[in-house]
Amino acid sequence: MSATLGLDAARACDPARYALGGIAPRQAVRPTSREEVAEVLRAAAAERLTVLPWGGGVALTRERAAPAHDVALDLSGLDRVIEYDPADFTFTAECGVTLATLRAQLAARSQELPLEGAHAARATLGGVLAANASGPRRLRFGSPRDRILGARFALGDGSLVRTGGKVVKNVAGFGIHRMLCGSRGGLAVLIEASLKLAPAPERRAVLLYDTTPAALAEATRWAFLPRLEPALVTVLGAAATRGLPVTATGGAFMIAIGLEEDAPGLVEQRAHVTAALGEPTRSLEGDDAAAFVQTLADLEERDGARLSFATGANTPAALAPLIAHPEAREFLFHAPAGRLHVTVSPERAQAMADAAAAHGFTLIAARGAGEIAPAISPQVAVLGLRARIREALDPAHRFALGERWERGAL
Repeated sequence: MSATLGLDAARACDPARYALGGIAPRQAVRPTSREEVAEVLRAAAAERLTVLPWGGGVALTRERAAPAHDVALDLSGLDRVIEYDPADFTFTAECGVTLATLRAQLAARSQELPLEGAHAARATLGGVLAANASGPRRLRFGSPRDRILGARFALGDGSLVRTGGKVVKNVAGFGIHRMLCGSRGGLAVLIEASLKLAPAPERRAVLLYDTTPAALAEATRWAFLPRLEPALVTVLGAAATRGLPVTATGGAFMIAIGLEEDAPGLVEQRAHVTAALGEPTRSLEGDDAAAFVQTLADLEERDGARLSFATGANTPAALAPLIAHPEAREFLFHAPAGRLHVTVSPERAQAMADAAAAHGFTLIAARGAGEIAPAISPQVAVLGLRARIREALDPAHRFALGERWERGAL
């Protein structure tokens, strides 16, 4: 086995930094161009080695071990913004650039990329796309799959492929780039991506309310929220707020209502909220509000076993049947988007999954909790389609997490 898979020895990294489920790969390399990525993949294919694309490692460090994990492909060296067109609200960047770097550049032009990966200072664009990660503002802005216009990626044999375009009007044909969002590095290596931007809001505010189980269960109390269309509504268990700058001080739960509008619109929305719920326990404005939204995304990647669920219900009241469940140690529920994340004890994760399913929540991801049997298994037709896609994109099965993606494994 070559020392650096065809690259200069300076590209080698310490494999211990890239452990998956506590098991380190045999090699780790950090290319700095798409040509070097292709060279690594060609060399790995020649030596029949499996490859794991690695961004900031935000979520991968908590993944369970793969059957084979020979080479960690660190993409943090591909961190350039290639093209930025403020007038067209689009940009193209290499996938090793961090969310924090992108935000700083876009903020100077009063624009933003509304993708909400945890730990933005080290979360990479490619990692967020590969996870199809989205946070509390998912309903308003969509997921990465909704914002990507095109991408350049590498297949397991080192072939470089490009699909889609750099601007909205040029996007046509089959969107393989969208399919790679959520593939978690199991089908190809995302190298560059073009995405749609959004104007940065003129004003931001987060209104924080302490509440009780009884108040949470009052469906009529929250019925106005979907009509108001706030940027976010997130319910946090008191345990989830421990260690945060703002914690639940009164009731058992805290509800964060985020408003992002022009100045008159924010005043109007705030008046609607206070008319229905009263004055907030606390409120945050401007940069403090933006920082709190990032904190909500960070909470999705806390240490410990975590289950993630989806539901069609979109108000805090949907959570009422689950809040007293003994297996839920801490949770956050992004109500408009119908996304619930629960930290559980690993040995009782299945009981929590079963209880959530009984109340209309579908398990969509599990981390650090062992094998969880979802109440609704993937359909045979869906699994067959996944298998055909994998055979088309990675017929030699070079990607370490490809089998997990193919099986729809959680």
